[in-house]
Amino acid sequence: MNSHCRIDHIVIGSSNLILGTSAMESKLSHKFSPGGEHQIMGTHNNLLKLQTNIYLEVIANNPNADKLTRPRWFSLDEKKIIEKIKDTPRALCWVLEVENIEDTVKNCGYNPGEILQLSRDSMNWKVTVPTDGKLIDNGILPILIEWNKDQHPSKKLSNSSVSLNRISLYHQEPKKIKQIISNLIHSDLIEVSEGAPKIELILKTQNGEIIID
Repeated sequence: MNSHCRIDHIVIGSSNLILGTSAMESKLSHKFSPGGEHQIMGTHNNLLKLQTNIYLEVIANNPNADKLTRPRWFSLDEKKIIEKIKDTPRALCWVLEVENIEDTVKNCGYNPGEILQLSRDSMNWKVTVPTDGKLIDNGILPILIEWNKDQHPSKKLSNSSVSLNRISLYHQEPKKIKQIISNLIHSDLIEVSEGAPKIELILKTQNGEIIID
């Protein structure tokens, strides 16, 4: 399965998109590009291209969104996450691009949620989202995404001086997490260790390494 899976992007949650993007730009010494709105989820985002086709997403609840019919994704309605991202942008989860999302969901070894068909501007994609909107295992296990051919957001983003050194994943049962992830992807950029559930990003910038947790 893992030959057709790759790291797609990392999700950074913020209580406010403008303030959160500004904070990340200051931390990484690089401007983000405008993203757009996810109407069904009541969120909006800005993006930064990392190496190859990997990108960083700053996402926040959109105060101008219409009334929602379902919980927001990435646990953005949860008190714990609202408190976590209140003062500064924080890493929420990571997203894995797959070639066939239906087959991957059947064989991934965990429940990534239902498959939704979403769109923004001219882009269309399928993505897994739990019905309650909550992160999967505190963001340790990836969200799955399948982009329509040649529609990947990174194609429209400018290259940056920021790159991903490592995604560090902490869990009380690291052996179980390693087994699930290794069934999906083999990557030197992913490290699993024992500890309280947490995702931590190590980014390389022109000013040295930056850690975002």
